Amino acid sequence: MSRSKLRAIFEAGFEAVFAFVSGQDKIISKQSKEILSLKKRIKALEDRLGQNSTNSSRPPSSDWPKKRKSLRGKSDKAPGGQIGHKGYNLKMVEDPDHTKVHKIYTCSSCGRSLENIPAAGYRRRQVFELPPIKIEVTEHRAEEKTCPHCGTNNQAPFPEGVTQPSQYGPRIKAIATYLNVYQLLPYERASELFYDLLCPFGKHAWNRF
Repeated sequence: MSRSKLRAIFEAGFEAVFAFVSGQDKIISKQSKEILSLKKRIKALEDRLGQNSTNSSRPPSSDWPKKRKSLRGKSDKAPGGQIGHKGYNLKMVEDPDHTKVHKIYTCSSCGRSLENIPAAGYRRRQVFELPPIKIEVTEHRAEEKTCPHCGTNNQAPFPEGVTQPSQYGPRIKAIATYLNVYQLLPYERASELFYDLLCPFGKHAWNRF
């Protein structure tokens, strides 16, 4: 609060000062309760992160991977790239997926319009990025028709592999299997990875494995 506002409260008399102090006490009390609540949540999260198969009922498969000790001996070489080593960096591509032109509308010196002046050239920079990750849901509708001649109820078959009212597709199953079998991620951590990556982008609720 500014000095002038404090002076105005002081000059308004005792009741104004008392009301201001009471209001500040309520704010401080509310903040103290919020800080205490946050401390409890932080403590609960720290306790949860500190749990493993040796100090809780969690299975060994849920433990964080331990850092392996290197079997290599200490080297006399300096860290980083060595002298004479050929470096590599990200190269530009000739056919980018998207091109955005950033135009000049006015002169930075005199301020006059340059909208109708053709560009003399372009400086290029390319950004390599992943597209937004988003779950796509495809609904399969199998027709049902009753024959007007014999009264038989006919049902169209669903595609092969579509056997449940709602299920994961083959790509998601393949990635989940890769993470669990090849990368040795426990089921719970693989599920958390899918949840963290896909939930913020998709409009559909993500169910755990």
